Amino acid sequence: MTTSPFKWIAQGVAWRFGSFVALGLSLVAGCQRGEELGPLASSADARRIREAFTSGSGEASSGAETVSTGTGWATLKGQFLFDGTPPQMEPYGVNRDQATCAAGGTAPLEETVLVDPETMGLANVAIYLRRANRVHESAQASDDTMIFDQKACVFLSHVFPLTLGQTVDIKNSDPVGHNTKISGKNGFNQIIPAGGSVQLKPQKEEAVPMPVDCSIHPWMRAYFLPRENGYYAVTGKDGSFEIANVPAGEELEFQVWHESARGRGGPLALGTPQAKELKWKKGRFKIRLDENEEKELRITVPASALGR
Repeated sequence: MTTSPFKWIAQGVAWRFGSFVALGLSLVAGCQRGEELGPLASSADARRIREAFTSGSGEASSGAETVSTGTGWATLKGQFLFDGTPPQMEPYGVNRDQATCAAGGTAPLEETVLVDPETMGLANVAIYLRRANRVHESAQASDDTMIFDQKACVFLSHVFPLTLGQTVDIKNSDPVGHNTKISGKNGFNQIIPAGGSVQLKPQKEEAVPMPVDCSIHPWMRAYFLPRENGYYAVTGKDGSFEIANVPAGEELEFQVWHESARGRGGPLALGTPQAKELKWKKGRFKIRLDENEEKELRITVPASALGR
């Protein structure tokens, strides 16, 4: 008996359909095996991708800005110099625990604008690299412990930078208790008993230094700056700073901050001719260093850039 051609066609379609279903089932079964899914996305990967398309100010930027194009390392150093009459710091308004906080009847002086009368250097200016495509081993995050102490009702480190991974030993060297509060992403609020200490390990980077206060002694104030790497510095008494082993051969953007800067949140806004050469904007400037170069800056800060 002759087989109808339509029957052969139908059998072929059925065979192909069955094979297709079997293939689909095998794919579904394969999708259930986690080891075959490939690498999963992480929050760090997501952040790097996001930063490739956006800058810190939220403006669009090209992905090329996050690609490392240079080689070698360089050093950036210099000095921040105050231009004007150095302000006289007033004593803090100590209103309790005078025996500890104002020993001998003398209260500590404010630290909002500290200028060295001999060098005219401006202290407590924080300068740090906003984003690094490469990090030298000397600036890698470490896991050592740093001490953040308070004595005579004053934080001994007025501006306190550190790298993520480090542990902070928050000490109280006074015979009275303190309530140490740290604002920002690494929020901390604990009583530190007399002679005691509490440890904190920051987990998140801050874009600008965060205030540190004491509810018991409200005049106490310091600033806390956790960063992902060690490309940061705080100017000393003479206004000097140094940041070693930064990436050479590519554009770097530095953030400059001072607690009394008129810019919102503390970015130090400057409009001097020197600042214009550095394309200073919103407390930031950009610079490119050659391999093994030691670039030294002398940055003048007019009195008008700071307010109290």
